[in-house]
Amino acid sequence: MAEEMVPGHANLVGFRLPDGTVSTAATEPAGTVGYRARCSCGWVGAGDYPAADEGRWMATSEWSGHVRPILAATPPDWLLNRSDTLRDNVAELATTWPLQALGILAEVERWQRPLIERAVAAAREGGLSWAEIGNALGISRQSAHERFRNVAPTKPST
Repeated sequence: MAEEMVPGHANLVGFRLPDGTVSTAATEPAGTVGYRARCSCGWVGAGDYPAADEGRWMATSEWSGHVRPILAATPPDWLLNRSDTLRDNVAELATTWPLQALGILAEVERWQRPLIERAVAAAREGGLSWAEIGNALGISRQSAHERFRNVAPTKPST
């Protein structure tokens, strides 16, 4: 998994030393007795792994589990770039041809809400929480629930 796909989340390995401390050095210190998963965001894995290739792989695998939900909610760069371009073009159009800009914005508004509702329904059917949906929308869990609670029935927790 490419670390550049999730800004602020780089896979780091901590090195457990014989005295019990975890070294955050870039290279493995002599005497390392175990590995600990870490992330550049400050997250630290649940436990140590053996000081062997398998242990390093397990620490990396644990980090992958940490970053997977973040990656799942991160829109693809190519689509964000297109969105930014559209926004910039409409903003420029609004200064020179405001009626054309209003027509484009009205069209975006017509399809935006149904697409959000479709995505929320799919997220709920997939078992995602209101907190996860709110994070993806840039709003609170409570706001997401209040705005979209009627979009799809809530699946019972298991």
